[in-house]
Amino acid sequence: GDQFDFRNTSTAVHRVARFGAEESDIVRLHPVWPYLLLLLKAKVRYLTARSLSDAAWGLAKLQCRDEELFRRLSVRARELMSDLDPQGLALVAWAYATIGSQDDELMAALAEESTRKLGEFGPQNIANLIWATATLGFRCDALHASIVSVSIKSLEAFSTQELAMVNWALVKLGFAAGDTWRNAWRQRVMQLKDYAPSELSMMAWALATRGDYDPDLMAYIARRSMEAMRSFTGQNVATVIWAIGTVSYKDDPCIDEFLRMALGAIIARSGEFQPLNLALISWGLAKLAYKADVAFESLCASATAQMDHFVPQNLVQIMWACGSCGYRDDAFLEAA
Repeated sequence: GDQFDFRNTSTAVHRVARFGAEESDIVRLHPVWPYLLLLLKAKVRYLTARSLSDAAWGLAKLQCRDEELFRRLSVRARELMSDLDPQGLALVAWAYATIGSQDDELMAALAEESTRKLGEFGPQNIANLIWATATLGFRCDALHASIVSVSIKSLEAFSTQELAMVNWALVKLGFAAGDTWRNAWRQRVMQLKDYAPSELSMMAWALATRGDYDPDLMAYIARRSMEAMRSFTGQNVATVIWAIGTVSYKDDPCIDEFLRMALGAIIARSGEFQPLNLALISWGLAKLAYKADVAFESLCASATAQMDHFVPQNLVQIMWACGSCGYRDDAFLEAA
């Protein structure tokens, strides 16, 4: 430990996170891990901008929520703010958002510095930064207006993930991006095809949350969702069905086909779905007046098995959905 300088220490955290993130619980339980954290705490004041962003990213990737360490990193980040490049600014913001650390003083400094340097940001840095502000609920109109302006000029360079993240964040923040952004974003989205399930559900959620009635775009999301259905989680299925139900899309061949395919996933895998997913799927099907007793049978069976994990609102949603669709499940009602 005494032979490690600040670069060795931050690099060690970064490398462990790169190769051990999928087993973060095991990493954090390793007897050497506490010593590495103590070493990092002792050397925070010597960190450079690069080593600081590496350390913050690594700690967040490993889901390390050491409040004292992140407090020290925050102090050092504000000292080094002008030295942080676009990637460093985005990674520090991403790290604090990932572990859910609310540090408004740090975020304000990051937002101010990022606004000055936004012309140097690439799409990934923009996406990580705005995702972080939205996740933490940190509204900064000057920054977000600049992000919209810069992004519109370079949307052709945005990946499917970056498109989904930026739009999701703008909607989550309640930021009025304007028609120019919406039209440019929509056009770019419909030029691409290889979307991950999480990206499709984020786009559907944003469309419904904003209250936009856009049958062509929702049908496009439905088509891409059918192609990715085998990789959909319960949350993905629930979010897209909730979005379709929220804006009441009906009588569209693509959406009808998506719902039929989604029913297969619901019937086969509803036992894997979380209570909130079961509630949203039930509510969405009922809102669309989509009667499918075999799906409600599976949803109610899964809900009955997980009854102790439900909050009252989710139970009420399933009850309302069953009642609206004329489906009765005595076992579920008795357990509820």
